[in-house]
Amino acid sequence: MKKVTVAKRIERFIRRYKLDQDVRIYFSNKCWDYDSCGKKTIIKDIKASDYCEYANDKTITMTFEGPMYHAMNMYSGYELYEGFDSLDFDNHYFELGHAWSLSFYKEEK
Repeated sequence: MKKVTVAKRIERFIRRYKLDQDVRIYFSNKCWDYDSCGKKTIIKDIKASDYCEYANDKTITMTFEGPMYHAMNMYSGYELYEGFDSLDFDNHYFELGHAWSLSFYKEEK
């Protein structure tokens, strides 16, 4: 999995649909942190498993509140969830850990 490539796909999606408030994308011992206004900060030397029970430090883990939370829990309908689910995750799929987190796993063939 090219984590940075997948993270950029996720970033384009959340920005396009204005879901980038209070979101974190953890990968490669760093985190892209989007504050309540959608401003991005990069945090280094951080692991998702230090903050999230169902994290997968080998791939990508996300935590979210606000609009992304609503989209992933289908409170705003199925369209945004299905749009996110249809992104190219480089032969990986995601599972919700909590209502506010998800992690990616390699597809088994």
